[in-house]
Amino acid sequence: MSTKRFQVALSFPGEYRDYVSQVAVILGQKLGQDAVFYDQWYTAELARPNMDTHLQAIYHDHAELIVPFLCADYERKQWCGLEWRAIRDLLKKRQDNDIMPLRFDDTDIPGLFSIDGYIDLRRHTPEQIAGFILQRVKPRQQSSIVTTIHSDRLPTVKGGFFGRTAELQLLNHSWSDEENPHPNPSPRGRGAKETRIIQFIAPGGTGKTKLLRHWLDHTTDIPVLIAWSFYSQGASEDKQTSATPFFSHAFAKLGSSRERFASEEDKGDHLAELLHGKRYVLVLDGLEPLQHGGAAMRGELKDKAIRQLLRQLARHPSGLCIITTRIALHELSDRDAPTVIRHDLQNLTVADGIQLLQSLGVTGSTAELGKAVREYGGHALALSLLGNVLRLRHQGDVRKRDTLKALVKAKGNQDSRHAFKVMQAYAEWFAGEPELALLHLLGLFDHPIGQDVLQMLWDAQIPHLTAGIDEDEWLEAIASLREEHHLLSQHDSGGDLDCHPLIREYFGGQLQTQQPQAWQQAHERMYEYYKALPEKELPDTLEEMQPLFSAVAHGCAAGLHTKSWEEVYWARIKRGNDNYLAQKLGVFSDDLSCVSHFFGVPWQTPTSGLNDHRKALVLNLAGFRLRALGRLREALEPMQASVDVRVKQENWKAAAINASNLSELQLTLGDVAQAVESGARSIRYADQSGDMFERMGNRTTHADALHQAGDTAADLALFREAEQLQQEHQPSYPRLYGLAGFRYCDLLLAQGSTAAVLERAEYALKISTEQFGLLSIALDQLTLGRAHLQQLLLPSTSGRGAGGEGLHWLDQAVAGLRAAGQQDDLPRGLLARAALFRHTHDFARARQDLQEVFDIAEPSGMRLFLTDYHLEMARLLVAEQEEGVCNTPLQGADVGGYCIRPLALHEHIATAERLITATGYHRRDPELAELQQHLATGATP
Repeated sequence: MSTKRFQVALSFPGEYRDYVSQVAVILGQKLGQDAVFYDQWYTAELARPNMDTHLQAIYHDHAELIVPFLCADYERKQWCGLEWRAIRDLLKKRQDNDIMPLRFDDTDIPGLFSIDGYIDLRRHTPEQIAGFILQRVKPRQQSSIVTTIHSDRLPTVKGGFFGRTAELQLLNHSWSDEENPHPNPSPRGRGAKETRIIQFIAPGGTGKTKLLRHWLDHTTDIPVLIAWSFYSQGASEDKQTSATPFFSHAFAKLGSSRERFASEEDKGDHLAELLHGKRYVLVLDGLEPLQHGGAAMRGELKDKAIRQLLRQLARHPSGLCIITTRIALHELSDRDAPTVIRHDLQNLTVADGIQLLQSLGVTGSTAELGKAVREYGGHALALSLLGNVLRLRHQGDVRKRDTLKALVKAKGNQDSRHAFKVMQAYAEWFAGEPELALLHLLGLFDHPIGQDVLQMLWDAQIPHLTAGIDEDEWLEAIASLREEHHLLSQHDSGGDLDCHPLIREYFGGQLQTQQPQAWQQAHERMYEYYKALPEKELPDTLEEMQPLFSAVAHGCAAGLHTKSWEEVYWARIKRGNDNYLAQKLGVFSDDLSCVSHFFGVPWQTPTSGLNDHRKALVLNLAGFRLRALGRLREALEPMQASVDVRVKQENWKAAAINASNLSELQLTLGDVAQAVESGARSIRYADQSGDMFERMGNRTTHADALHQAGDTAADLALFREAEQLQQEHQPSYPRLYGLAGFRYCDLLLAQGSTAAVLERAEYALKISTEQFGLLSIALDQLTLGRAHLQQLLLPSTSGRGAGGEGLHWLDQAVAGLRAAGQQDDLPRGLLARAALFRHTHDFARARQDLQEVFDIAEPSGMRLFLTDYHLEMARLLVAEQEEGVCNTPLQGADVGGYCIRPLALHEHIATAERLITATGYHRRDPELAELQQHLATGATP
């Protein structure tokens, strides 16, 4: 038996990480992650001096099989060169059985000869490559020592558990990999063993959390458990909640100290990668605060990191993810993927409801008990509350339930009204008692209360809330609500106080309406408390900033909107024009969550507590954050409103800026006619402002919209007019640069002016590198890459060449766009690089880039990019057919990246045609016609 540390070591350039990571994940599942050297799994180990010698030792001495992924990038990369030196020495020693060469292209690699065998990666999927590698190695006998990670944030409530036999069976079989017991099994048949994501769907109080609590308490063979309740962050799907606390907690538990991410998706990818190779249970309880809950929405996830995490877990399952929510996830619903099961959790049966009441001490005939269960709809929370009231106030007599008064100001659905009716009885029962004050306190929060916060509020002696209650009474009230009434829940994380979200909702509403001064004073106290909590005036990290987020939430709840804006949000979170969260930490979701507190109705009406100038700022901020998060349709309303506010104020410069932003957003969404109109408005406002920069820049916004509409004469005239203004305003910069220059070059490339674009792009890149940030530099690199590709395809070259110069610039562009965190720009780079890969017959990498374009564009509603995806996918299919390459087409209507029927060539073309008609994206008419001609005649497009 080998004594070497790793069975497989993967050596590859970073440009191919997406492909290699998929291979690594499969190997980790089969061999165990500890048996595979994949650099990102050993980040901490590699953070050391002399890492070069350590890496060479891993490849030379500590790996049974070395798998180099060879290509042009591999040959020129310094670190790959170090690894290749170790591999060449093994070749020299005739240890060739230890090496398995793979190739992405035909680049000459020193030390490897034409007679040496290899596998052509262009003709195989990552899954196939992993299978080939596994043929060379055998799994080691698993060690009896298992690393245990246990983090359980699900609440625990006293009381019995009854029924749910089918649900427990589903969980047990899914975890143990036995035959799928679900009534609607996967398409592969009833014996499928692939279930790795289960979502339980039910209204609040049905017993979803109780079910998982019971299953976890009775399942002992879970090596890695991370159970998180988003209910602790708020129960309403209309609430704007950040998933950052969950990710930070999970990263810490899994040993990752990484803090910076190129995008929200990168965060989801990182957690999925940490989980891969482990036998885990991941519980995401109460996910609806992170979903779209409006009547016009479909339950889509607001949070892109969670969406990406689920996408990866469904594609590469190695454990079990359990989700509970009130709204089915659109990304997981109506999918045929065998890895995903949706289960609608029903209310308790009459028999189970009777057992629950009897366990709480309720007495009466079976008929009378059954009648009570039916009256309360079998709602688990309502029956639990009812049982405790009857036991404690009416000696358990079920007939006394009729003494409960009808609910005053009934709201919510039928099930929650049943629960609220019993809570109303509790409020009357506890009137004037510490128990009621404690329940009111819990209603101030959307998360568990720590003992330190409770102590602060008690010390404040707030009239009609905490005044006149001594410490012993507090402790007795806590014990009473927890032990006798079963209204408080406990957490594995410590002594925090919490209760069911419906209980928080009811008693919080009661305090706000019946004792508004106590409500306001308590929130003001918490504003001051959290504001003073950070050790630094300007915290550096997201974790250090959490108390400031709480300060804003409580300050706004107290009506202190202006104070919260000036003292905390603007001064310490956003830090004026520095945009610290977005620009420095690359975090948009937390910023949006914070901004939401300054709205009366998100994202429509800013609170009346702000002046008109700040209202316009809040609208614009919300629009930008929503846009950056890919929530484009939601961003439309605040962006449009911000234009209207600025026009009403006759602040023409700001109106011009906002109208230009609105035009860009409308264009991304595929509302081309509206984008043209907003672009024209931005020019009018800019001219009224007299600001030369806005007059110039907004002409290019309008011109770009006209270009996408296919109006080349009008857009060319506007670009020339903008460049004339540029020359008048900045004579030392005679050509457009930055975003304006990028747009103009896009038009010139479409007109075939390749040489002129190369010259302009080099000029613009020099300016961007000296004066601007990541996004501007990346866009100039993208222009250079596209121009080099177009030059390669000129008739004078006959399409000859490997595209190396173009790939160099496009790789840099894609990396830069990722680092900039702008999801509405990243598809530009991916589409251009996919076209280059298609030209060089690197079809596997073309598919990777196109899949990512689809995954970004489809759920976000980026219809122009989606059109480009279908057109380029059609061209790729044609190229593969001509080369005789047989690949499974990418998923054609795949919101979440799960398995459904792929589209054929004619379907991609037809879909592109429908999108062009719907959006007015007539720039693409010639490309569509060319593909349609190929479909009709078989001529190469």
